[in-house]
Amino acid sequence: MKTMKYLSMLLIMVAMSVCMTSCGDDDDEPVKGNSSLVGTWESQGFVYGGYECTLRVEFKSNNKGTMSLIYDDISKKPDHGNFEYIKREDSEGKTYLKIIWESPVYEQTMGGLYVANKEYEISVTPTWLVWERKTYVRK
Repeated sequence: MKTMKYLSMLLIMVAMSVCMTSCGDDDDEPVKGNSSLVGTWESQGFVYGGYECTLRVEFKSNNKGTMSLIYDDISKKPDHGNFEYIKREDSEGKTYLKIIWESPVYEQTMGGLYVANKEYEISVTPTWLVWERKTYVRK
């Protein structure tokens, strides 16, 4: 009887130690600095002008970028626009992004998605970007 009690206690201790060590913190925490934004990001299942498409944004380290609408209907030519961007953080740790379209033509086409000179609050992790209620995945 004592042996069963001992084995039961041992089994409970082993089970608890396994449970405790498997509960690590694996949340994607936002990464600070422009390098976390630099790269290519995609948001799929987007509808623009009545067409389904993928929205692709590339941020370069020189604070310039390109936004492209890649339509699911291959007969429709992709739209794209070039921009400059400014990224800043406030004292509370919130991150903001402002884009400036390179051409008024881009501002008319892509401006329907993101307005020039408006600051948008964003969240960036190594794997995803949330910008104006759209979630992008790093490619």
